[in-house]
Amino acid sequence: MERLIRVFGAALLCLWAGAAIAAPPPGEDAVLRCRIAGQDREAAISIAGTRAIYRYGRPGQAPELTLASPLSTLDYRREDGPGDTIGEIATFLNGDTAYRFAAGFRDGQAPDPTALHPFGLLTVSRAGKALATLSCRPDTIARVHDRLLAGMRAIGREKGSDGAWLPNYPIDYPPPAARSPPCKAESNVDSCWSSGVSAARGGDLRAALEHHDKSCAAGLITAGCYEAGKLYLHNRQLRDYARARQRLARVCDGDDPGQGPYACKYLGWMALTGTGVERDPAAARDLLARACFLHNDALMIDPEGCHFLARAVRETRGPAPRDADRADYVAYLALAQGCTDGAETVCAEARALHQRAMAGRAAWITRCDRDAPHHGDIESCAGLARNDADYDVARATRRQLLALYREAVAARD
Repeated sequence: MERLIRVFGAALLCLWAGAAIAAPPPGEDAVLRCRIAGQDREAAISIAGTRAIYRYGRPGQAPELTLASPLSTLDYRREDGPGDTIGEIATFLNGDTAYRFAAGFRDGQAPDPTALHPFGLLTVSRAGKALATLSCRPDTIARVHDRLLAGMRAIGREKGSDGAWLPNYPIDYPPPAARSPPCKAESNVDSCWSSGVSAARGGDLRAALEHHDKSCAAGLITAGCYEAGKLYLHNRQLRDYARARQRLARVCDGDDPGQGPYACKYLGWMALTGTGVERDPAAARDLLARACFLHNDALMIDPEGCHFLARAVRETRGPAPRDADRADYVAYLALAQGCTDGAETVCAEARALHQRAMAGRAAWITRCDRDAPHHGDIESCAGLARNDADYDVARATRRQLLALYREAVAARD
């Protein structure tokens, strides 16, 4: 990296030549700063009016490299990927040399896979070929999330450099929940829930939990209960199974068709696996049935809940051979229901179960083929395990599967 600076430094735009990198000059807003791992160097981004400034050099000394870009043309992209990654990427150009600075949070990382871990990655490339990849020391990362986004929105920029629309959510840096005003309704959410989301975007899950709990207690919506329940269940530092159950039960018992099935799934999974509660496969089966089939008339489902329902049905079957046959039939209907939501792993489970049943000449195959045409347009049992991107087709398949499921469970009972 130092060699690159010596080669290209003379041609760089230099601003505030005597400024220290550790803090932006007066009149600038800090966006991102970190110490480069294994080097006595820092990298930083700040905003000066309508320009973004990138600096690199030794801590406390004048920058070795300074680049500026108007916010209107800054190469800026969002990256919200798997594992709750919350990231922003800004790239500063000097001729054909690019300095790409990515930062955000990732979960699933050691030593605590349940926490959000800050990351920063600086990549230097020339004419598209990577020359250096430098990582930030996580303990040195200082970042004001969404400050670049706010600056671009302030000048009317609507899209990132990849053509994606920039998020239009409120950009907030909320005070602690104890010092925040009472929750108030905001469109279809509430102010406390919004503050919780803002805190989570900044990586402070404890603060996010406090705001979501406050939202849950206010009772204006159940979304705060849902987010709080997930944090109590999943996050190792915040874990409280009793509170997780209480928060998620409010959502499962509520009428939110989007989050309700997922809350029922989590409760069913806890009962099925004995996580935080006494293991109870029968109670799990009932909760998971709500996640997969029964929570709402809009037929919104949680496909993973369908996977766990199939497992719970098998675990609670009776001892007779016909009980096993019936359990496999209900399990197949559950997996086929999950398949309608585009969950390919659940689709594969359903098809594999059907193939095994065909090979073993299971009695339930005959019943399924006989009954399927009476409840919808799909005329064969095998055809029920399908994933159709058309929303209306998927809903029709779910209605057909729900009717077959109700019939099969009534016969079992």
